[in-house]
Amino acid sequence: MVDGPTRLRSLFDGPGETRAALRVKDWSATALGPVDTWSDELCAAIRTVLPSEIPMLLWWGRDLVQIFNDAYAPLLGAKYPEAIGQPGAECWAEVWDELGPMARRVLDGGGATYAENRLLLLRRNGYLEETYWTFSYSPVCGEDGAVAGVFVATTDVTERVLGDRRMATLRAFGELSTTAAETAADACRAAVEVLAGSPDDVPLALAYLRDGPGLDGALTLVAATGAGETERVRPGLAEIADLVEHGQPVEVADLAARFPGARGRLGGGVGDAPVERALVLPLQAFGRVRPVGALVLGVSPYRELDGPYRAFADLVASHVSTALTDALAYAEERARATALAELDAAKTRFFQNVSHEFRTPLTLLLGPLRTVLDAGLLPEPHRSAMATAHRAALRLRRLVDTLLDVARAEADQLRARPEPTDVATLTAECASMFRSAAQSAGVALEVRVGPPRTVLVDREMWAKIVLNLVSNAVRFTRSGSVSVRLDSTGGQLVLTVADTGVGIPEGELERVFDRFHQVSESSARGGEGTGIGLSLVRDLAGALGGGVSVRSALGEGSTFTVTIPEVPAQDGVALSLPVSTELGEVFVGEAGQWRSPAAPAAEDGGVLLVEDDADMRDYLTRLLVEQGWAVHAVGDVESALAHATAYRPDLVLSDVMLPGRDGLALLREVRAHESLRRVPVVLLTARAGPESAVEGLRGGADDYVVKPFHPDELLTRVRAHLELSRLREAAIAENEREVVTLRGALDSRSTVSQAVGLLMATHRCDADTAFQQLVAVSQATNRKVRDIAATVVADFTADLTPQGD
Repeated sequence: MVDGPTRLRSLFDGPGETRAALRVKDWSATALGPVDTWSDELCAAIRTVLPSEIPMLLWWGRDLVQIFNDAYAPLLGAKYPEAIGQPGAECWAEVWDELGPMARRVLDGGGATYAENRLLLLRRNGYLEETYWTFSYSPVCGEDGAVAGVFVATTDVTERVLGDRRMATLRAFGELSTTAAETAADACRAAVEVLAGSPDDVPLALAYLRDGPGLDGALTLVAATGAGETERVRPGLAEIADLVEHGQPVEVADLAARFPGARGRLGGGVGDAPVERALVLPLQAFGRVRPVGALVLGVSPYRELDGPYRAFADLVASHVSTALTDALAYAEERARATALAELDAAKTRFFQNVSHEFRTPLTLLLGPLRTVLDAGLLPEPHRSAMATAHRAALRLRRLVDTLLDVARAEADQLRARPEPTDVATLTAECASMFRSAAQSAGVALEVRVGPPRTVLVDREMWAKIVLNLVSNAVRFTRSGSVSVRLDSTGGQLVLTVADTGVGIPEGELERVFDRFHQVSESSARGGEGTGIGLSLVRDLAGALGGGVSVRSALGEGSTFTVTIPEVPAQDGVALSLPVSTELGEVFVGEAGQWRSPAAPAAEDGGVLLVEDDADMRDYLTRLLVEQGWAVHAVGDVESALAHATAYRPDLVLSDVMLPGRDGLALLREVRAHESLRRVPVVLLTARAGPESAVEGLRGGADDYVVKPFHPDELLTRVRAHLELSRLREAAIAENEREVVTLRGALDSRSTVSQAVGLLMATHRCDADTAFQQLVAVSQATNRKVRDIAATVVADFTADLTPQGD
């Protein structure tokens, strides 16, 4: 038999703190007795356990005396080194109710056991600690075949289990809907609900926000979980505000004293110990300097507040802060949307109210004007002026009616009233109204609508669609043709209005039907109009159950296509109501307003008038001609520059809003031209306000007249600038004459001086004597002194010239 010391050395010899502790252990004081009495099976088991690199424990005998390796020692915490040779029931007293039966089962021959991620509340570091283990118990048999001990292979999986659990909580934050929280408080409540599902890590959660719409007031509790009766939680709010003011997390002990009523307990099956510590973390919102709130997270009494635990708490606070930021951003967006909706509703009401108010004075204008015109008693000049006023009133009424339609569309009140209608005849009537205007503009109008076709459609809506599109086509086409076509395809009515006009830039096509949008680069009337014609076509087509589209290229023309459902009338009888005469008259009249003027007279002087609206051009021409001024009228900047550079006008009177380049561009060209830079320029504009005037005057305009204007005011300003221009030109001419005279005098004086100098040198006399000699010769020959001096100088020059042989 091997003696005790020898066997002790052979069993426990080798490096490591645990082997050293095993060597010094008094084994005779244990149930195993002296080492020299140990069985070969026990020694063999020890030699298996100690070299292993994985944590292994050997329980031996009925008392399950413990022998373990170096890898196992760190798992014991403060239980080491007392655990060496200690019975299992003593070492693991706090969990022996769970582990003991499993070990006894193995000892009693029940076979091996296995446990995975097993929760064990161990007191290995001075407190009852939440830990998780994966382990197996395997029997070790003695010489007689009976189970003499238990192999325990174990792994501490606490960090992995806690990490997975905390990660699941953080993932739950990512599944929160940011749009579901209408307020910041809602976002806090949703976040606290997520934390309620993690009581083992967050046994208590209290969310505080600052009062006030700007979240800059006092802290108020808005959400809680694990706190029992929330209304009883009375934290020292001033203290919390102090803690979070600097934006740093703070650990709070003695939770019950600081938060009376908040006695959180674990609810996930770990244990029921009261929560005594908490972390107070600031809640930040993007763009805010100060924290907007605070999050109080209870710390599990079964875990140390180590680095991973703190990192988890920081991530929770970060997620809540993100939810707050999103909620605040959505709240601001909703507030803006609400404000915009209210503004939109107010705008719609304004359009409706103002439009209705306009109709009364317009009725009082149109009625008497029509009566006077129909009476035929006015002489021609007055009748022409009255007709112009009537057309202008009709245009204003169409604008009012259009605004009413827009208001109805915005208020979703644009309702179609279908009635049996011969849509082909109606389309032809509307399009044909523009034949005269197109012919006068040199544009061919082609209308192809096919055979009569009776359908259910709102006559007025369809007429407005056709009139708007054809009017635009004629208006924006300077040469070529306008084609109007109506087809029936697949149960749809398809209206196509194509032109060879100025076209629309590609970048503008997506916005061409937007309300109040104007195509800025078009060579049509840039910047003028309301920008609601095409948007109204879209709204009307939508009210009829269809839509509108456009194809266009700059300089190549445009094609507008309106498609609506073709609903046949059951009785097949179309109403024989004509299109409203006044409605058609307004559109046709507007299309004719942009006709080009006759070529101006080829002569200098006069007033160069630049205005593309025919009625306004005729009106201004009449006013100016009545004052005795010659007027040369053109309709665009290019024509104005061509005339002005060929025939210098006395004054330029130009509208700001013109086709293509505007009046300000014309002003810049005039001021840059050498022969035109002094020509006075007076601008006319419909834009009121000092900003518009400053823009024109800064560009070099002599005057700026805002429409509507009084005729006397315009004529007075034009007369003043013409007179100032004449005086300025006369003064410049006089100055130029004086300069020529002075230059001649200087030249003469120079010749006389040269002659006097030559005589002084020749006759050796002074200057007075030499000059008297010139005077004497002048009197004797009856020639000017300057001529005599020139002869003297010439003779002297000839004498100095070398003569040939």
